[in-house]
Amino acid sequence: MFRETIQHSTGVTEGTASEQHATMLLTSAVRRGYDVEFTPAGGALITWTRRLFGATENGVVRAERSISLEPLMPVGALSATTRIDLDLVAGDPRARYAENDGRRVIAGLTWEIPAFTTARLRARGLVVEDGDRLRLSLTARLGLLAQAHRTRTTDPRGWYRPSAGDPYGAAGLNRPGGRAGMLRDGSSSATCACGALSGWGGDRDEARRLTRDHRRAVAASFVAEHLARVPAPARCNCGGCAECMTG
Repeated sequence: MFRETIQHSTGVTEGTASEQHATMLLTSAVRRGYDVEFTPAGGALITWTRRLFGATENGVVRAERSISLEPLMPVGALSATTRIDLDLVAGDPRARYAENDGRRVIAGLTWEIPAFTTARLRARGLVVEDGDRLRLSLTARLGLLAQAHRTRTTDPRGWYRPSAGDPYGAAGLNRPGGRAGMLRDGSSSATCACGALSGWGGDRDEARRLTRDHRRAVAASFVAEHLARVPAPARCNCGGCAECMTG
């Protein structure tokens, strides 16, 4: 379950969303080309811009819209051992609850997760029953992906005194304010824990845009590839803001 916060044309609406409803929102958002980001807690943020006509001299107003999905039970930090256990469940269609010496365990075709660890995964809401098999919850899948794609940017170097061998060493000779002979470096690196992003921005804002674009691309790819489309209900309960995202 998720706590759902919708920013729409008439204000803000808060409520709860089931896993099925959250899946529908994510797939609809990606299909419409909206921006989606996952959170390390196992949630998601959907953002898009509406263009409203006739409200200004230019005739167009940009209105920001968003849907925030915060898990009622955050996944918390996922250790390397927990990730291995979750990978076992996700990769085996035969994963299920079983009994071993009178205690509940998670078992697959050739592996078994001990009872204590099984109880912990279940209590944290990381695994759910789906018919006669066990699978990862949506919060677990989103949290896993977000924690595997933690991004960072670095502080710009700022003013510095170049070495004698620097080809640009004379560029700052006449700088005022006690900076004679100094150069200024405003660039910032942008990296991701996954290793796929390693770049530089002209300043820190540009570097942050690089990391944000990377996280959004990863989220969109995951939704398109791994989440089955769930049809929207015949009638939107909130007047067109959440289900069809036209508010």
